[in-house]
Parts: sequence; C-alpha cells; structure tokens
Amino acid sequence: MTQASLTRSIKQAMTETLRDNRDAIRDLLAEVLEDLALLNAIRAGERTRRVKREVVMRALARKK
Repeated sequence: MTQASLTRSIKQAMTETLRDNRDAIRDLLAEVLEDLALLNAIRAGERTRRVKREVVMRALARKK
C-alpha cells in the first residue's frame, strides 16, 4: 500500500465515521463547549472579590 492510498483510505474512513456519527459528535462538541464556558466562568470568578453567602441568597430570592 502506498502512502497516497493509505492517506485516501484514512480520509475516507474518517469521513464515513463523521457522517455516520453526527449526533454523537454534535453531543461531544456541545459538552466541550459547555466545559470551556464553565472554565471561563470559574476563572472570571477567581478574579473577582468574594461575596457573603447571604448576599448571594438575597439576590437569588429577588430573581424569583
């Protein structure tokens, strides 16, 4: 098997895998994006000042 034919075979296999598993890949990408968003939120929170629990609970209670 030549390098070119091996490359074609791998590309074809990857294309078929992506096509056949669209839902699973979409779910995986959604999970990755959610994890990145959570990571960014955590990092942003680490750079802000601390707030007492009571203040947070009052703010949440007002949102209802």
